[in-house]
Amino acid sequence: MAYNTGSKALTAKVHAMYGNKLTQQNYRELVRKQTVSELASYLKQQTAYAPLLREVNENLVHRGQLENILKRDLFDQYMKVFHYIQRGELRFYRFLIMKMEIAEVLSCIRLLNAGRADEYLLTLPSFFAKHSSFDLYELAKVKNFDELLKLLKPTAYYEILKKYDPTEGDKIDIIKIEIEFNKLYYSKILDIIENTFSGEVKTQIRNSFGIQIDLSNITDIIRLKKYFNAKSEYIRTLLLPYYFKVNKNDLESIMDAADAAGAWQAACETYYGRSFKKQDYEFIENYAQRIMFQYHKQLFAFTTSAPVAVASFLQLKDIEIQNIIHIIEGIRYELAPAEISKLLVGVET
Repeated sequence: MAYNTGSKALTAKVHAMYGNKLTQQNYRELVRKQTVSELASYLKQQTAYAPLLREVNENLVHRGQLENILKRDLFDQYMKVFHYIQRGELRFYRFLIMKMEIAEVLSCIRLLNAGRADEYLLTLPSFFAKHSSFDLYELAKVKNFDELLKLLKPTAYYEILKKYDPTEGDKIDIIKIEIEFNKLYYSKILDIIENTFSGEVKTQIRNSFGIQIDLSNITDIIRLKKYFNAKSEYIRTLLLPYYFKVNKNDLESIMDAADAAGAWQAACETYYGRSFKKQDYEFIENYAQRIMFQYHKQLFAFTTSAPVAVASFLQLKDIEIQNIIHIIEGIRYELAPAEISKLLVGVET
């Protein structure tokens, strides 16, 4: 059975939630803060982030702690919609859970590779612990790859991880693991979309995730050529094997370019060319985010379908959180407000 419109109550709920987004004035004030404490104080006193920061001493909060709080806000917004979800759509709405699980496993692996496994407990998102398919507190006790495998054996991640069991003394191949995790994530979500929705709703939700895939592939190709002078044979093994607005031939043309500048020119001939042209490939990640923002802002404004509204809302909320993190990074590196503003997406400061 295909579900298409979802609950009108849920659609209304997410539109009301989006009404709490940061305003242009909020951003103008935030980019002018000179310390993380000043930024945290403003968020606490002047924005919808206040409830999460109520118990936080803004004079003592550090960058990592604040970023964790922002990620919690995204998850809290996500959890608010669960009371309204139709039973047949529940599998679809778990896409954020899987995305967060993957992020936590990768975080653990990075720390294992760095010999700092004990530090995972310091960043463990306790708010997410009871929703994960594995025990995050047990993940914090993992000291080596064998223990990680044992913990994740009942999960969908085990079959991927066991292929990358390192020989003694070697680092875990996190790059290949991350690639395969992403392939797993998108294969599952696309399969759920195919079997849960129909008609225009299916098209809109597939496009939402499809644009992510297209832009991820284009961005990865250009970065690999720019920083590693990578050849197409190698790049091909790293890409997501799905095609939406960019077909296989388009992607091959981008991969076969001699360098990053050539890849950028080829990308400018694709569906996304109108957004890319007259820009500089140095900032490909920023342009990709801008495309995502414009697509989901328009989709969110006009949809009457709850699943479409939720998917778009979470994308827009994630972009807002990334904007705040960019501001935090700008403060860290003592950038001028005008320079920080260039990093923000969907904002005119």
